[in-house]
Amino acid sequence: MSRWSFERRDQALFYELLLGVIRWHGRIEWLIHRLTPDRLKIDPRCYAAAAVGLYQLLFLDRVPDYAAVDTAVRVARGFGSEAAAGWVNAVLRRVAREGELLRTAAPTTTDTFYNLAILHSHPPWMVARWGGLIPAEQLGKFLAWNNRRPRIFIRIDRRRADPADVAADLNRKRVGAEASPLDPYFLELDHSGDLLKLDQIVKGVATVQDVSQGLVARLLDPQPGERILDLCAAPGGKTGHLAELCPDCMVTATDKSVERLATLAEMTDRRGLGNVEVVPYDEVLTNRNGFDAVLVDAPCTGTGVLARRPDLRWRRRPGDVPRMAALQLELLRYAAGRTASAGRIIYSTCSVEPEENGEVVERFLSEHREFHLAPAGQWLPDFPHLYSTPRLPEGDQKGGWLINYGPETRSDGVFAVRFERGR
Repeated sequence: MSRWSFERRDQALFYELLLGVIRWHGRIEWLIHRLTPDRLKIDPRCYAAAAVGLYQLLFLDRVPDYAAVDTAVRVARGFGSEAAAGWVNAVLRRVAREGELLRTAAPTTTDTFYNLAILHSHPPWMVARWGGLIPAEQLGKFLAWNNRRPRIFIRIDRRRADPADVAADLNRKRVGAEASPLDPYFLELDHSGDLLKLDQIVKGVATVQDVSQGLVARLLDPQPGERILDLCAAPGGKTGHLAELCPDCMVTATDKSVERLATLAEMTDRRGLGNVEVVPYDEVLTNRNGFDAVLVDAPCTGTGVLARRPDLRWRRRPGDVPRMAALQLELLRYAAGRTASAGRIIYSTCSVEPEENGEVVERFLSEHREFHLAPAGQWLPDFPHLYSTPRLPEGDQKGGWLINYGPETRSDGVFAVRFERGR
């Protein structure tokens, strides 16, 4: 076995620890500082060992306390620091003794948003920002939603398999699979192993994709004979979904990232998506071909998918919100110039920020009077909370916008609208 090879069970634990420590980084750091107020100069690797041990003690029940402590101490000692190993041992043994108390410990400052940020492990600036958008009684629930373990979904290629047959096969193999109420072609899995080794994934019958993202392709509703531009296509989840929904349409897929575009091209070849044409970004920008529909699945802050991408909460900065909003508006302006006279644009993000969602929509419509919003519910299921969020920007919320965020949902966050040209 190579140094970086893991048995299936160990691999699942590795990813649990990796994502868990990143997700709870803010809270773990606050607890460690509280337990050792006199800051010691600790090797970062030993500090990381303490963080992993603390996560196991407070957030997992599958590893015995003694094993979590001993492993962390051995790791610290392996870096050649007996003093650091002693520090790790002292911190974690105290956590093991006071686990019940520390599990719910939080600051008691006069800054409510800071207290919530530490309790739910978010950057204080982010919580303070949301505090101005979300009612106080719902803010804590929203933060807790961001810390959930995200559900795993696979999309079944309707050209190649029946989802009920796939679910039955997975259940026979002791991989729990259940159709999503939002879309029967999406199966929710009870699975902690390597998804890429599932037969259905290997054979191209299924693709890993959250069901909320599948709603975007359905909102576009590709029709036979249409030419569709997927402007920010990589890594290709929505591109493949469009191709499956309508084998008789042609999808032109592009992306500004050359590396990600190459990955997308490999995916389309591997899955035999003959109705997808992968074109370099500069080539798409320079030609003037018109399209019946343009999908702008725009780059965004990703604040609607913090459970699945916990690193984003620590990488984002306040200035990213207006920067992303400006980029999104530019992409929509470009899309408007490539949309046919009776065509449509689908604009989507996985952000919860109103500047990236509703405000971009309002600015685009104020500049392009030839477009109007079509009601998202005309193409999507009538499902509780599908068009609601703790607080929405102004507008025809249920009729025009797809918004799916918050603790009531069983999926990632998504925002999408359908602009149609002509009246």
